[in-house]
Amino acid sequence: MKKSVIFILLFVFLASSAFAQRRRGSEVKWLSIELKGGYGGSILFNSDIANEQNAELAISLPAYEFGGRLGLTYGDHIGIGVEYLKSGFNQDYNISNSNLDSYTKTQKFKTSDIVVSFRYTSLYGVYFEVGPKFSSIKDVSVENSIQQPFTDIRDDEYAQHFADKFTSIIFGLGFAAYNGDRLRVNLGLRASYCLGNIVEDSNFYALNDGYYVSQKNFSASTKPFNLKLMLGINYTFGFWGNASCGRGRLIFFQ
Repeated sequence: MKKSVIFILLFVFLASSAFAQRRRGSEVKWLSIELKGGYGGSILFNSDIANEQNAELAISLPAYEFGGRLGLTYGDHIGIGVEYLKSGFNQDYNISNSNLDSYTKTQKFKTSDIVVSFRYTSLYGVYFEVGPKFSSIKDVSVENSIQQPFTDIRDDEYAQHFADKFTSIIFGLGFAAYNGDRLRVNLGLRASYCLGNIVEDSNFYALNDGYYVSQKNFSASTKPFNLKLMLGINYTFGFWGNASCGRGRLIFFQ
């Protein structure tokens, strides 16, 4: 995670410097902070589980995130932001078999995320954003809706079946529900999709729990997808402008 933070900050600095040199003297660089949160649903795509005859892969609630964003906007339209978020998402599996009691298995994940977002905002306050998200899994647990001799809930090392870190791509679209001089309230949708497999243990299969045992081979990747309704309160606290002598000045609003 430390290497990711250093890389992100270096990238943002270089991108900001390059853009500033190209457009020196023509644009003000606005500085802002944003408190944000989101709520929605999630699903862990896995083709093996999706093809199980005795199990249903369901869209699960809740998926949530909350945290903050530090942003740098060139002029009125193009912006770069770095976010730190605390997130959580679930996955429900509805399992039924003529020889077993039907039940629901729920996996619960908690992560810490760093997002680098590239945002374009129109004159009317509509915005589009895209960027990478770097996640660290902090906790994984599993629950079953009935009492049976499940082996997964007694697995003290359940989280070790999963990768410590994974990378996703995020897409967002929204608008300014309130657009003041320095205060803006953004409302929109954000989707994220994992680019790799979050299951690190090749012998692990989510449905094999000692009560239900799948009879099929499993090798497919498990990739989380989240879709959330986002709310952000954005405050512009300063700007970097060019003085008459050609040198930039960092100015904070009183």
